[in-house]
Amino acid sequence: MPVTRIHILLWSLLSGVLWACAWPAVGGLFPLAFIAWLPLLHAERLHELRTAGRRVAFMPYAFAAALVWNAACSWWLYAVSEPLATRLVSGTVPIVLNALLMALPWWLRRMVRARFGPTVGGCAFVAFWLAFERLHHAWDLQWPWFSMGNVFGMAPWVVQWYEVTGMAGGSLWVLLVNLLADRVVVGWRSKRIVKGAILWLSTVLLVPLIASLVRFGTYEERGQAIEVVVVQPSIDPYTQKFGGMAAAEQLERMLALAEAAMTDSTHLVVLPETALQEATTVDMSGGFLRLIGLWENDLNAAQSVQRLRRFQREHLGTAVLAGMSSDSLLPKGVHPSVSARPLFRPDVPPGEQRWYMSYNAALFLPTNGKVGAYHKSKLVAGVELMPFERFLGPLGDLALDLGGTTGSLGQQRERTVFDDPGAGLRIVPAICYESVFGEHVAAHVRNGGEIIAIMTNDAWWGNTPGYRQHLTFASIRAIENRRSVVRSANTGISCAVDQRGVVHGRTGWWEATASRHVVRANAEHTFFTRHGDLIGRMAVFASGACLLLCLVRWKRRAAN
Repeated sequence: MPVTRIHILLWSLLSGVLWACAWPAVGGLFPLAFIAWLPLLHAERLHELRTAGRRVAFMPYAFAAALVWNAACSWWLYAVSEPLATRLVSGTVPIVLNALLMALPWWLRRMVRARFGPTVGGCAFVAFWLAFERLHHAWDLQWPWFSMGNVFGMAPWVVQWYEVTGMAGGSLWVLLVNLLADRVVVGWRSKRIVKGAILWLSTVLLVPLIASLVRFGTYEERGQAIEVVVVQPSIDPYTQKFGGMAAAEQLERMLALAEAAMTDSTHLVVLPETALQEATTVDMSGGFLRLIGLWENDLNAAQSVQRLRRFQREHLGTAVLAGMSSDSLLPKGVHPSVSARPLFRPDVPPGEQRWYMSYNAALFLPTNGKVGAYHKSKLVAGVELMPFERFLGPLGDLALDLGGTTGSLGQQRERTVFDDPGAGLRIVPAICYESVFGEHVAAHVRNGGEIIAIMTNDAWWGNTPGYRQHLTFASIRAIENRRSVVRSANTGISCAVDQRGVVHGRTGWWEATASRHVVRANAEHTFFTRHGDLIGRMAVFASGACLLLCLVRWKRRAAN
């Protein structure tokens, strides 16, 4: 039977289906990840057989597999309650772009394979894929949601060694098992001796698994016990949060929920992302500029902060951490960044114009001491950040209105840790999307963070797999750093995650509630916390060296 393009395409699409069946909150059958690339590897061989060595691109088939994977697992990006054009952009662009980027390692694999043979091509593919995942964490279009190591987010007992390798270790594991399994399949079909390949496959698959199970069963949580209350107010972001319900009323609802769950031993209350929505305005009636609202220039003057202070006086010994939408007025004469916004009308003379920055931020009120603020620094492209804004700055107003603030927001370079010695707290603030980034969170932990607090609002996409997938990153961050995680989500899922990555006390979807958790404040650093993503860095170096060798060989052949 002749091999056709349809045969190759169907095998390719099967890889995408297997990845969807393996992915958290979609299929959830994570063991399928270990064979998910086998159909695409088989499709590659069929492609070579059909083309008889001719230079015919295989990348479209790899793109098709990746497109099925991305579409099946992130279709929820279309679920925003926005006009059709907005839904098409917010869903189609990340799905298609990510699939194209995932096809690039396959294209590079074939280029190396043609010059150096299948063994070198397989090793290069591992480096190329891991380098892609690493680099996809660190540019304006970052979308590391589908890094392969994230497939184990619902099975923390399988990857306890993430405390050494980080999430990239899981990606490496999946790649090696797939390539070794493919070698076994090819050898079996051709009736060649495969004992060595089976031995290697068994070792690579079982040794990490057994080590993880042992670590999971023997690990004991470390650190001082801390009682935390996380609030889930379930305020609709479309009809209530940003205009339908007064900011003061929202805060009163959250504090009432918190009080119902608190005890005299509560050390910390956590409110979700953008919990504080007090509008910022200015008053010039007195002949000078007076700031009103959540201006970081004087947060203590904001009514919501004063209300939280009264709450604290009623609950001595309790610190408060809350997400907020805030602004900061820049000093006169300061040259504004591309993210800055004009305070006055555009027709104001340039010398009289003032500029301010807007932030998706976190507010921290320690039990005694100065109020602190942290600015979200991993922003969502197209929603909170205009990609490559230095070049596309004038288009910043096209950013989608998801999160309460449109246009590009300000970011923070420092990895802040909120410190409250009186309550025994050293908190890593992680706002929504930031929990997806392992090295970002680890940098906070290196600065002294002992508990990770995630504040998020996943209500934009409704009751879809999105918010359940987002929860799994909390487990991965907990294992990488051996830190307890407390998670306050506007509409769910709110919970605590222990240092082994196990979720406790998860709330229901769209349930207005507050829950109390006792977690451990660990001060010890894991290998991953200290050194970060060594696997990704080595992969980038190896990929660069491999491409350089390919270039040298190509030039030599061209010269001959």
